[in-house]
Amino acid sequence: MTGIHRSLWLLPLVLLAPGCRRGDSTYYDPATGRKMTRIVLQTDWYAEAEHGGFYQAVAKGYYRDVGLDVTIDQGGPMIPIGLKTAIGVVQFAITRADESIVAVSRGIPYVIVGAMMQHDPQALLLHESNPVNTFRDLSGKTVMTVPGSKWVLYIQKVYNVRFSIIPLNFGMAQFMADPNFIQQCFVTNEPYYVEKNGGHPKTIMISSTGFDPYRVIEGNADFVATHPRETRAFVEASMRGWRDYLYGDPTPANREISRLNIQMKPDFLAYALRTMKRYRLVEGDPAKGEALGLVTRKRLQEQIDALQTIGALDHVVTPDDVADFKDMPAP
Repeated sequence: MTGIHRSLWLLPLVLLAPGCRRGDSTYYDPATGRKMTRIVLQTDWYAEAEHGGFYQAVAKGYYRDVGLDVTIDQGGPMIPIGLKTAIGVVQFAITRADESIVAVSRGIPYVIVGAMMQHDPQALLLHESNPVNTFRDLSGKTVMTVPGSKWVLYIQKVYNVRFSIIPLNFGMAQFMADPNFIQQCFVTNEPYYVEKNGGHPKTIMISSTGFDPYRVIEGNADFVATHPRETRAFVEASMRGWRDYLYGDPTPANREISRLNIQMKPDFLAYALRTMKRYRLVEGDPAKGEALGLVTRKRLQEQIDALQTIGALDHVVTPDDVADFKDMPAP
């Protein structure tokens, strides 16, 4: 379905056995004689345009160009993304910076190595006729979202507004049936379905509240520490894939995404790509010092401060506790 419930990787699941660890082995390519390192990237949802740069890097051979044999594991509502990363079943995963920061404050061995998106696509989805136009207008309303979402805690405290929460059911039926219904969405995703079914949606970006986490590539801390060359090569090749997906021909990635996820039709993929570019989600705004893949200490500190405001951190952390800046793409 859609990307709005990706933080559910924290669901309690049975711990994967250490023997399941994989992906950090090396071998020599018999065709070229070149030494290759196997890497597994865990995505936060089923294959979709929001992962396009990674699929492009695989399809165009950008990872192999730097000696990496990369496999992409799809996410989903019951995939323990954080757990798989923490114990080294996968080397890298996609998540939000706020999730990584909270995990590190709890002693979980993650480290951010780059930004997949400068700004998170999460938004509120409303009908165009709905009088709610700002987050302050939510006072007394009901919103369908993931209970305990950090953005909810943040705006209720900072904006001093109170609204009711109903658990996200991963569907669109209630929204389509009720012109006053409000639910969390990905700006790249649910509005497309509303328009396709004759509706007139509008969105309010959650990032406009000041709660504005990166979407990041996080790595297993041990792997990043012991494989600096591979980490740097992975991030650089991923950013090369994203550049090509955004501004080149996205067909190679889209072909693979559609093969893996039959819901990803050409017009939907085009809509998502167009929306990512419209909102500058991936590369950000250069006038604000944002750039493809870049994570800065200043913005990470702002995200840490926001999480401290709502009491989400078990222990105080610094940007250098949660990110590996030496392997970060240059601005």
